[in-house]
Amino acid sequence: MNKKIKRMLLLELGILFLVLIIFIMIQSELFTLLPPCIIHKTFGILCPSCQGTRCVINFLAGDFSASFAYHPVFFITILYFIIVNVIFIINSFRKKDILTFLYPTTKFWIMFLVVIVIFTILRNIL
Repeated sequence: MNKKIKRMLLLELGILFLVLIIFIMIQSELFTLLPPCIIHKTFGILCPSCQGTRCVINFLAGDFSASFAYHPVFFITILYFIIVNVIFIINSFRKKDILTFLYPTTKFWIMFLVVIVIFTILRNIL
């Protein structure tokens, strides 16, 4: 295992630790102290990340239907990154990589931004 893979695995452990902290915060209801969205409060429109926090909270709590209802794009993105992280960890221990076409590229990020913009516009119109 080379240094790059070791750093990425440490990053993965850090992300898991962060998820654990967020889960603990959910259980203690510390998220009720978060301020409301400034864009929604000021302009009355939903920003691209509005209801994203509720999506993540419900996802970590195991209520996937509510999570999807709050923000479908965040929900699908969370699932995608979980799958990609599992594939990366598996590939770290194998000699031959599998499913590397699923790794995010520049095209992925451009498509993701386009989907977020379209979703935000449609959400505010409908």
